Amino acid sequence: MEPLALLKRRAEQLGKDADAYLLELLAREADPPERVEAYLAASDWFWREGLRLLSLGDLRQASEKIWNAVVQALKAYAEVSGLPHDSHRLIWAVVRRLARDKPELITMFAAVEQLHINFYEGHLERGDIEALLKAAESVRSHAVEMAKAAQRRG
Repeated sequence: MEPLALLKRRAEQLGKDADAYLLELLAREADPPERVEAYLAASDWFWREGLRLLSLGDLRQASEKIWNAVVQALKAYAEVSGLPHDSHRLIWAVVRRLARDKPELITMFAAVEQLHINFYEGHLERGDIEALLKAAESVRSHAVEMAKAAQRRG
């Protein structure tokens, strides 16, 4: 079996998107500042890819990519802030931390989580995903902004 096929199979066994899993593996090898940059770059890539897949009508993959764009931005903030972020529970802790200054992030992130669920369940229609894009972009942009601000503070 080819290496990329093995990677994809392992990601599926873990219930993860193959691209996100590859980035997770790469991040383990990077220094903390490189990880922050990798998470930010990954967030941008997942966002663009999610929108591209949505335009093609691949709703499950689009949902997962948009979800991952948000999560990668949250991981960037967590990394620069010294917060653990290697589980779903810990990502929620990062959201709670960010929500100290912006409480609506809790509700927005809970809504965005439907995109991740859609990857497995396929319950969302195109209009549903489009409606969730605003919340996804709000959470993502706030996490990116806070990560970059923390980077500047050093």
